[in-house]
Amino acid sequence: MKTYNKFIFIPIILLMAFPVQAKKDNILYCWLNDDEVRECGNYVSPLYSQKGFWKCRRGGECEYVNPAPTADELAVIKQEKEEERKHQEQQESDDALLGLFSRERDIENRRTALLSSIDGQIQPIQSILEGLRGNLEDLKESYNRSKDNQDVSESQVNTIRRNIDSVKKRIIDTEDTLRNKLDEKIEINIAYDTYLQRFLEITLRRMQRNASVSPTKLQIYQEKIDEINQRINSVLQGYIEILQERKDDPSLSQNKKTIIQEKIGKVLQQFQPAIPQ
Repeated sequence: MKTYNKFIFIPIILLMAFPVQAKKDNILYCWLNDDEVRECGNYVSPLYSQKGFWKCRRGGECEYVNPAPTADELAVIKQEKEEERKHQEQQESDDALLGLFSRERDIENRRTALLSSIDGQIQPIQSILEGLRGNLEDLKESYNRSKDNQDVSESQVNTIRRNIDSVKKRIIDTEDTLRNKLDEKIEINIAYDTYLQRFLEITLRRMQRNASVSPTKLQIYQEKIDEINQRINSVLQGYIEILQERKDDPSLSQNKKTIIQEKIGKVLQQFQPAIPQ
């Protein structure tokens, strides 16, 4: 056969299955051995199956099968796929953000609306807390007057004491509610600063693709992004420190400390990935 007059054909008796084998008798595999001599058979030797070979039809053409990628090539392929995945995620994230906000003003308007709503909830909580604290002081005065007053029964004194304990608990619960609302305001500001930063980054990337945009304008946008990024990091760091100090309060129960620690983890998970490194 003229096509294979340079090949050395070696009959092979297989005692075990090799990595690559012919599915039909009319297919022949050829490869170069260590001496750069072509060998052919119904199977590719496992010594050469990863180095590239020819898949030939008897009396027909041969198709070259590329060598298996090296470890370095696999690493490059993996990196390229990871970069493509990140690019796709970035594009989806950008599209989602632009679906919510079409202008910087939209972000600020939404932020203002949410903060105003929370402020509206905080005011009655503060009023309730003020009333409870006043009630507690009245109960303490009543208790001090009654405990040594022979005209007041022990049962009445105990009732006042239970009322004091009840009001104290309500104050603690109301303070927790107020604190959570104030925390919510901090988290909203971090979240909407992050939205604003991402919106500006999208805008900057688009302007960079436009040759008519001046370098000065690009620099202005970059400086705004850097400023917001610094603000996010500063507020986030301060917020985490506040939560950590709150958790370290020795008067807190273990359950409340666990809740605060979970909150710290949630805040870090939610906001830190959004902050450019």
